[in-house]
This record gives sequence, C-alpha cells and structure tokens, in this order.
Amino acid sequence: MFDLYQFATEDLIYLAIGAFLIGVEKAGLKGLSMIAVSLYAIALGGKASAGLLLLLFMLADVFAVRYYYQEAQAKLIKQLLGPAIIGLLIGGVMGNMMDDALFKNMIAIIILLCLGLMAWPRFMVTSDAKTNSFGPIIIGLLAGFGTMIANVSSPILAIYLLALQLPKKQFIGTIVWFFFIINFLKLPFHIWSWHTITWATCSTALMAIPVIALGFGMGLWLIKRIGEQSFRYLIIGVTLIAAVRLLFG
Repeated sequence: MFDLYQFATEDLIYLAIGAFLIGVEKAGLKGLSMIAVSLYAIALGGKASAGLLLLLFMLADVFAVRYYYQEAQAKLIKQLLGPAIIGLLIGGVMGNMMDDALFKNMIAIIILLCLGLMAWPRFMVTSDAKTNSFGPIIIGLLAGFGTMIANVSSPILAIYLLALQLPKKQFIGTIVWFFFIINFLKLPFHIWSWHTITWATCSTALMAIPVIALGFGMGLWLIKRIGEQSFRYLIIGVTLIAAVRLLFG
C-alpha cells in the first residue's frame, strides 16, 4: 500500500514532520495532531492515510503511557468510554460508505470544529461541568466519532477536562490513557472493514519510531519552557492553514 520510494520529496517531508508532531503531541502539547492529520491527508489521501496515522498514534501512545502511567483519572475514563465506543461505531459505519474526497472533507470539517473549541474554550468551560451527568456522554460520543473518522478528537476531550480543572499531569495522563484504549478498539475497522492497515502499512509505521521518539522527547522539553497561551495561538494558526488547504485543495 505504501512505497516510500514512490513519494515526492515534499510528501516525504510531510510524513516526517507529521510523525515528529505526533510524538510532540503525545508528550502533552495538544493540538499538534491536527497538523499531522492534515499533512498526511494531503500527502496520501484522506482514507488511505487513516490506517498509517492510527499506527503512528498507537506507537506514540506507548511512549506516553509509559511516562504518564500513574496520572490518569480512571473513574473519568470509565465514564467516557461507553459513549466513545458508540461514537466510534457510528464513525466506523459512516466511514465505510465515504469515498476519499468526502472522507478528506470530513477530516477537514472535524479539524475546524476542534480548532473552534481550542480557540474559544471559555464558551465550553462552565461552572457545572463537574455535576453535569450529560457531559461525559456528549463528549464521549463526539470524541469517539471524531477519532474514528479523522484520528483527531483530543481537543474535544481537552476542553472538557479543562472545565474539570484537573492538574496538568492528570489532564495529560487522562487524555493519553483514554486514546490508548480507544485506538486499540479502532484497529478491527481499519484492518477488516476499511482495509487501510496492511503489512506494508505496519512496516512503514515502524520506520517512523525514531522520529516519533525524537518528537516525544522534544515535547517533554517544550512543556517546561513554552507559554501555553502563546503555543495555543501558534497551533491554531498553523492548523487552520492546513485544514483550509485540505478542505479546498
């Protein structure tokens, strides 16, 4: 399915940057996956890139879970998993009925919606977030659907966790463990239904491990040194450009 020697230099650069950014995101700098997904969809196509991206996310999850393994809020993850699985199943069925052009448009639309949540989080952060029983259901459904279609939904979950005012490490650890579990549940769709993961896809993903590891290490370094607000604006701007190009390209 993938032969790296057949790609143009520009596409190989996109793939390398995307793998690096996935590593950085899994270290805790949420939002970078949207750039990676956009770059991979541009280089490989919407649906064709989905399987490779899933494997890269799962490889990066290994680094993240190892580092944040004690920080997750297990009770919160259990509340979110049920609705997320339903959203995942809906996305799996819908994705099987889409051609590549529609699939790419869906990815772009989901990314733009996630950007909206990142850009205006104050509209989502409410005082009753901790007592609202519908919160985990709605967020779980959206996160499950978004990650199935576009491999992007961490901003949806991040905004909800922001409302819960979790400490920084618990915030990152909860997101890491949630998607570690969800990504494994997505595998059957990609292997047997969408046919986007093959042995060739796996071998290509394994070649990206050093780049992912480098990105993860860089992410841990950046977390301690960069202002969150400034970084948020940078990611929103770059991702907006990538998503618009994907939508209208």
